[in-house]
Amino acid sequence: MKRAEGNFLMAATTRTLYADRLFKPDTIAAAIDELAKNGHRHYRVVQEFPFDLSETLAAQTLEEWLDREQFHYVWRDTFLEQDQLRPIIGFKYPELEITW
Repeated sequence: MKRAEGNFLMAATTRTLYADRLFKPDTIAAAIDELAKNGHRHYRVVQEFPFDLSETLAAQTLEEWLDREQFHYVWRDTFLEQDQLRPIIGFKYPELEITW
């Protein structure tokens, strides 16, 4: 295995494990319930790391759960906050927003 292939696999594994932790339906359901109790009608799954996790198995499983529970959801573009002293770099990644 070449170094690039090994690095790709390490990155893919890290993203998969992160998505598995982030998109657990039980965790999302608890967060939605808490927000709904406080009168809110949307929840954004805020990611700590700027990865596109929309195609992961965990995200697809969560989408299936959201469909079954009749929630609405969309993957919205999120832009990294830029340092004001550096040139603007147009980097974005999607985060999941759920509404009810």
